[in-house]
Amino acid sequence: MSSTPTRGNTQPATPSIAIVGAGPRGISIIERIAAYLRSAHSSQGLRIHLIDDAQHGAGRIWETTQTHTLCMNTLAGAVTLFTEPGATVGAPVLEGPIQYEWIKLLRGEREGIDKKKLELFDSFPTDPSIARDFAAEIAATVPESNPSRALYGAYLRWALEVAIAQLPAGTEVINHPARAVSITETRTFDVIELSTGDTVDAHATVLASGWVQPAPNAEEEIFANSGLTWVKPGNPLEQDLSVVPDKADVIVRGLGMGFFDVMALLTIDRGGKFVEDSTARAGLRYEPTGREPHLYVGSGRGYPYLPKSEYHSLPPKANLARLKAVIAEHHDAPEQSIDFTQTVWPAIVRDAYSEYYTTLARVRPASLEQPLEDILAAIDSTPVPSSNDASAMPAALTAVLEGSSTEPFVLNDWIAPLSKKGVGVAGFTTRELTTRIASRLDRDIREAVAARNSPLKAGLWAVSAARKPTSILGSNGRFIWETRTGAYKTFMTLGQMAGSGPPLFRTRQLLALVDAGLVTFVGDRTSVTIGTPEGSSKQEFIMTSGSRAVHSPVLIDAWMHQPDVRRPGDSLSQSITDRVTPFIDGGNATGSPATDAETRRTIHADGTVDARLHVAGIPTYSQWPDTTISPMPGTNPLMLQETDKVAKSLLATAGVEI
Repeated sequence: MSSTPTRGNTQPATPSIAIVGAGPRGISIIERIAAYLRSAHSSQGLRIHLIDDAQHGAGRIWETTQTHTLCMNTLAGAVTLFTEPGATVGAPVLEGPIQYEWIKLLRGEREGIDKKKLELFDSFPTDPSIARDFAAEIAATVPESNPSRALYGAYLRWALEVAIAQLPAGTEVINHPARAVSITETRTFDVIELSTGDTVDAHATVLASGWVQPAPNAEEEIFANSGLTWVKPGNPLEQDLSVVPDKADVIVRGLGMGFFDVMALLTIDRGGKFVEDSTARAGLRYEPTGREPHLYVGSGRGYPYLPKSEYHSLPPKANLARLKAVIAEHHDAPEQSIDFTQTVWPAIVRDAYSEYYTTLARVRPASLEQPLEDILAAIDSTPVPSSNDASAMPAALTAVLEGSSTEPFVLNDWIAPLSKKGVGVAGFTTRELTTRIASRLDRDIREAVAARNSPLKAGLWAVSAARKPTSILGSNGRFIWETRTGAYKTFMTLGQMAGSGPPLFRTRQLLALVDAGLVTFVGDRTSVTIGTPEGSSKQEFIMTSGSRAVHSPVLIDAWMHQPDVRRPGDSLSQSITDRVTPFIDGGNATGSPATDAETRRTIHADGTVDARLHVAGIPTYSQWPDTTISPMPGTNPLMLQETDKVAKSLLATAGVEI
């Protein structure tokens, strides 16, 4: 339902709520508002303003009209937007199909799907264009598929329709296809100025706007004013890759998911094809069009994120018994009381080594030169080193277990994959380094195919799986700051590389591009400057890693900034600096806004809670855990717990009785 926006000069007569951001969190907040109103049998009038200049429901990242080349990094069977029985929420749950069930229902497959989910799906028929536009993908999807981002956007838009329909009579939803450019606080309500020139009056406001970009840093100011071609950090869908010339030599910073997106867009979306070829080590060969640029790639780690294992099912649960014991002991610890390096990290490392050797004993028992029981006992009895270096505990276990197996686990090789002592790549040329990394990619593919039968994958999966429970344990400042910025940061980076990498087919594509001569690796700890290369009269970007250097007039930053309230980069963020203050962790200001635990209302510099402004989701990463992950079925997702709290507070703040 829509109507003319209010003008902001008198207090609105009807209680009003403004939701800035119409993506997944905005959808869930509406659904949770509806759940509270239905539970209270409320007939009180309410106006909800849904504000976003991106496609409502899908948002920018999941825009339904985008190329189908870009895929989710989440599996079809592992994402939902609906609360489930037993969830930690205050209002009744609304059971709806997870994404894979929704896709099955689009195919007409109903067996095994709960009756309530079937009824909800039948009550809200999908637009016929979805089945038409995504026909091939819908037909091929299995639970472990990585759906296109566009198809996930279609699921989200359907979920938005469902959520709005749950609202009781007397609740009006006004869709504003516009950007919120500022918020002005009055005594009793907020006045939100839109990019259209209209204004919205709200008794309660929530910012659910996702990846808010901070202001450029000093380096980026130089790049922006250099006259060179710089594709700045951002959502790959919004990065303008059309400025990258055909056949150009291009520098790329980043080897995470942003890189794999850029790689696909500059090859597949320029007409190139990956063709199955059993004679190629990647299992694929690349058929170029002649338009492809040559990518010179480097990053802090210098090594691509590892491919996800090909389980042919949802991932297994890692055995994190030691970490769980630590969490049970410290779950109610006060702020700045947990030494991550000495208390938590050793348990994670022990679990990883245990998973590795337990799997090795199962798949290649002849590799063990000591009984598994003795190996596990050694893992548990090795003293924790006093060092605050994250590499100390893995090094201690590796040393103790020397001679226990012909295939030893060396976790430190993965903390710094290009810097192993004695066999590093410091003196390599870019060609030699690319040859080395390509051989490792070949191994990574084989390990991913082995999946449950890969000891290496089992050990690394334990590290990855430890991220969520560990981040929950340390949330709201419970880890001692020095250990959070040291070993904890190393752990999270390692877990991200090991468990949040691309689907296996993307790593195959990367290796095929290396073999086609279109990707060259530059190394780790890279730096980028602007200068005049030897033999040239023009300035270019120069990327260096140790003795290696490459140059080009084109730089792509294939990653995204974390939001940072200390550097507001847009007019909306700048307009609320007096209502937002950084979350303080161990006496140190972070990039996240401090918010109240029960409501997610912002906290002012003097410690008071804002009267009506809320922030939900990604920007609060420093204070609250798991802010970027889509809700996973059967896990009581933290995102849905948060949207439930926000919905309840928005209603109370707006004066709606529930």
